[in-house]
Amino acid sequence: MITKKEQNLTKREEEILHYILDEHTSTEIATITQLSVRTVETHRKHILKKTNAKTVVGLVKQAINMGFMKGYSRVV
Repeated sequence: MITKKEQNLTKREEEILHYILDEHTSTEIATITQLSVRTVETHRKHILKKTNAKTVVGLVKQAINMGFMKGYSRVV
């Protein structure tokens, strides 16, 4: 398990991660954050690498373990 401190996400990566956890697409995240879709995809790639996740499902599991899911009422 990787802790928040160990994975060292930037503030922007944490922001993108929260949008991913809210089920937003890269295009939607790009619109919300006023970034290009390519930049959002690069952030996604870095987040996956830093968390050692291979898929979005793995990323969600890591996010739960890292404490990013606190306050989310829709965790299944």
